[in-house]
This record gives sequence, structure tokens and C-alpha cells, in this order.
Amino acid sequence: MSEEKKVTFMLPDQQKQASIADTTSEKYLEFLPDELTELVNSFNGFELDTIELHVTGALDSGGATKLFVDFSGEAGMKFTLKKKN
Repeated sequence: MSEEKKVTFMLPDQQKQASIADTTSEKYLEFLPDELTELVNSFNGFELDTIELHVTGALDSGGATKLFVDFSGEAGMKFTLKKKN
């Protein structure tokens, strides 16, 4: 039987000077895939077209995978919306 894994995007908290070298959770803000759905749904008349996700590191512990994303350099997230037909 396959166990479903929880995936969490970890965004650095700019006020706490997070870096990928220090992956303590209190320096990162968790961004769940469900929150992405809510964010996209808040743009009336648009739908999600593509997601570009550049990960600087990953941590797999038990049933959870944390993908660490940074705001600078090559890392980051880009969401492209398109008008609904």
C-alpha cells in the first residue's frame, strides 16, 4: 500500500534572514499547494497556466517533503495565469 506524501514549499522569511544553509523551520514560511489553489482562485476570470519552481534544496522526513525555495538568484517560484475561456 502506497502512503500519500505531503509536499510543502518553504519560502524564506525575509525578516529572519533565512538561508538554505540553515533549514530550521522557524526561518521559513510554509506555503502549501492548497494555498496556491486559493491564491489562483482569488484572480477572477483567470486560471493557472504554468508553474516554474526552482528549488534550492529538499528535506524528506517521514511522510512529508519540504521543498526549499529562495527569492533570489536562480531559485524561485513563477506562476503564470491565463484568462479563462
